Parts: sequence; structure tokens; C-alpha cells
Amino acid sequence: MKQKLKILIIGLTDRTKDLQAQQTSLKEAELLVDTYGGNVDKVITQNASHKDSSTYIGSGKVQEIKRLVEAEDINIVVINDHLKSSLLFTLESIISVQSSCKIWDRTQLILQIFKKHASTAEAKLQIKLAELNHHGPELSGLGISMSRQAGGIGTRGVGEKNTEIMHRHWQKEIKTVKSELEKVTQNRHQQMKHRKQSGIPTVSIIGYTNAGKTTLFNAISSKQDKVENTLFATLDSSVSSMYLQNIGKKIFISDTIGFIQDLPTMLIDAFKSTLLETINADVLLHVIDSSDKNIHLKINTVNKILKSINLESKQQIYVFNKTDILSKIKRDELSEKYHKNKHIFISAKNNQGVDNLVDIIETKLLSMGLKRARHLSYLDNL
Repeated sequence: MKQKLKILIIGLTDRTKDLQAQQTSLKEAELLVDTYGGNVDKVITQNASHKDSSTYIGSGKVQEIKRLVEAEDINIVVINDHLKSSLLFTLESIISVQSSCKIWDRTQLILQIFKKHASTAEAKLQIKLAELNHHGPELSGLGISMSRQAGGIGTRGVGEKNTEIMHRHWQKEIKTVKSELEKVTQNRHQQMKHRKQSGIPTVSIIGYTNAGKTTLFNAISSKQDKVENTLFATLDSSVSSMYLQNIGKKIFISDTIGFIQDLPTMLIDAFKSTLLETINADVLLHVIDSSDKNIHLKINTVNKILKSINLESKQQIYVFNKTDILSKIKRDELSEKYHKNKHIFISAKNNQGVDNLVDIIETKLLSMGLKRARHLSYLDNL
């Protein structure tokens, strides 16, 4: 059996900000490491109201981490934040002098997970583009090798020329990937255009990662996509159709990538073509893990991301999932808190409440102007 990589997580704790959100982010980093296939060796936190501009965690702490990495043979150090490539390069050049330890930030960890789950050419190109943008020329393969020649980045003479070569190589790579991605995504755009022109409504399933989106997708559509109890099991959007009996018409259902706290704008931009399925939807089913103790934080995270891609005004139905393990008291509390939002309680795994959800979808689409099939139009007069 292959031995798991030993991973050290480092996070800053700012006591002037929401501590619960910071603790959730650290716990989520541990889940991300587990999803990647690593083993969390230690989690180190440091109190700080601001980040050190040159090393993020301070020069003293960097030396402490360096000694720990060498003593415990740590494979990867994950900084639970989104850092500039130049800062990551600085940390790696200090910490990894005597070891082969890699220094990742939260973005890089998520990208590595994306790599493991990507199955289509589109997703792979999206990840490659995000990686190039995140790494910058410093951490690109050519950048690392050339910067360690002739004095490194920022030095005069040969080093300065190397820096220019690195940037040109990096920019050329980005241009090539963008060009390939544009060709691959043309097919998706064409499919969406045809669906829009057909006049058939689309319902898109969104939500925090691991909330049960794909399980619900399978429950109400004819597809049987792979379901995993892991973060980011779905990267590529999946589209199927379903027949609404009370309307007598077919609609499209799409399942998209799950969201997560502190998901960088760069990653959202990289998956814009995948998220287009959501942008072009008539109704959003916001799937929520009702048993999650950080449920409100995660609902707010999803809504914040929707706002960032101008979707906050979309017709949205809150689908509180996993209610088979939810107490009546908790259910009543959620109903009270979100009484202004159209919502329903279901268990996609046990198929409980799914039929009621379909009824709500039908009612929502009828209220938006969808007409029943002619042979069912008499129902409108009942």
C-alpha cells in the first residue's frame, strides 16, 4: 500500500475577524488534504492581525517550519490562504533548501484536487490555465530552473535576461492554453444555444461542495453520475432531461461544480464555461447539507459566489438535503430562519421529498410563464 504524503497545514488567526469562519476554513483545509490523498501531520496556527509582506508568517516562524520539515520529513507545507507566486517561491527557496518539500497555498491544494478529478479535455485545460495564472513565471517549470541559474530572479546580466525569457515562455503557454480551451468550449456554447433556442427551461443544481448535489441530480434525472463522499467530486457540468407530468413538457437539469469557502476569483473565472450552465438556467436548486453545523456560513458562501457572477437575482429554491439525520427542532429552526426563501426539506439519498421538490419546480416554472402542454391546459382552469 502506497504511503500517504505527510502534510503540514499553517494558518494565521486574526482575532479581530470572525473566528468561526477561520476555524471552519482550517478544518476544511484538513478535508481538502484528505481528499487529495495526504495525511495531516500537524496544523500550526499563529496569531496575527496582519500578514508579513515578505514571508507571510514571519522570518522566525519560517525558520521554525524549516527545522520541522527536515526533522519530520514533511512532504508538503500548505499555507491556508491564497498567496502570490513570488511569495510562495520565496518560502520554498527558504524551507526546501535541504529537502524536496513543496510549498502550496490553499489555491494550489484545490488545483491539485481538481487535477485528480478532471475527466474531460475542457476541465483539464481549465485547470492548466488556472495553474499557469496562479503560479506565474516564478513557479512555472521553466521559471524555477532558470531563476536558479546565474543568480536568480531580479539579478542583473544573465539573470535579468532569464527573467524576460521566463515571462515570454509563461505568456506563450497561457495564450496556447486559452486558444485550445476556446476551441473545446465552442461545443458547449453551441449546445447551450440550441437548448435556449428550443424554449425548453433549464434547472441548475448548485451548492456547497459535498452537499449532495449529484445524488439529487441522479434522483430527478435519468442519469446515474458517480457519487462520492468527497470534496469536488463534480468538476464538469452534467446535463440531463426530465419530464414534468403536470406540465406535459420536458426540461433540462444540470449539475455543476461545488462551491467552497474562499474559492479564489481566479478559479471561478477558470470554470466560467462550466458555470455557464448555471448562468443560463431559469431556476437554481441551491442544495444545502442541513446537518452541517456551519450551515449558515456555507449558505452565505454560495450566495456570495453567486453574487460575484451576477446570479444573486436568479430564481432560487433552497433544498435542505440529508434531513433523514435532522431533528425536528433543527428543521423548525431552519424553516423559521429561511421563511422568506422558497425552501423544501428532502433526503436525496432516500428519495424522501423528491416528488414534492418536482412539484415546486413545476409551480415555479408555471409562475414564470411556462405554458402547459395543450392536452393538459384544462388544469389551469381548476
